[in-house]
Amino acid sequence: MPIFFSEHTVSELWEWSDHQLEDAGQLSLPLRYNSETDHYEPIAWEDAFALTAAGLNALDDPDRAEFYTSGRASTRRRFYLSFSVGPTGPTTSRTARICATRPPAGKGTVTLKDFGHVDAIVSFGHNPGTKHPRMMSTLHDAERRGVPIIVFNPLKERVLERFAAPQDPIEMVTLSSTRIASAYHQVRVGGDLAALKGIMKAVFTLDAESLIGEEPGVLDRAFISEHTTGIDASRLISKRPPRMK
Repeated sequence: MPIFFSEHTVSELWEWSDHQLEDAGQLSLPLRYNSETDHYEPIAWEDAFALTAAGLNALDDPDRAEFYTSGRASTRRRFYLSFSVGPTGPTTSRTARICATRPPAGKGTVTLKDFGHVDAIVSFGHNPGTKHPRMMSTLHDAERRGVPIIVFNPLKERVLERFAAPQDPIEMVTLSSTRIASAYHQVRVGGDLAALKGIMKAVFTLDAESLIGEEPGVLDRAFISEHTTGIDASRLISKRPPRMK
């Protein structure tokens, strides 16, 4: 693995296809990016732990740290993760019924019932047809209520295009189906951040154009002020060009 990264710069790897990157193998040791050489360079485990600890200790609030692991990880691995991040706040160790586990929350904080109260659904990179098919009936009901469903995913999953609900007798008898995604954007792998930047920029622009005197724009400023931080930094980030090639 060290030889591989010494032979290929990060700029070069940006040009590789997803299949090429997958065939290159898996990481076997910690790496650190060197911006001067444009290479990933191996570092000792002790140094990796020290860098991680320094980053966590530099946070001004434990809520700024998020720990994310695959739902396919073993229970023991999830326990070790939740145990190791315990000093940052209360943690739990449980198996997620969706695709991932995120201590200390343990699993996703959005429930299927929440989808019955939304005005729009934006889906980034998840494949409910193969990962959590129970959600398809929920998306089916949302579309029937006129809720726009916007999908960003390199993979075009068929059921996110059209879906025949097994509980719908008419669709079962007539072999018909319901359109699910109002718009389906096949971004490149890793392109979701670039797409989010574009959305942020469009929202900030629309907000600025809709401000007339003391009339509010499209942003919920009261909610942003009470529940979020970093709005000014987000404005700056949205103006930077994405690092995609």
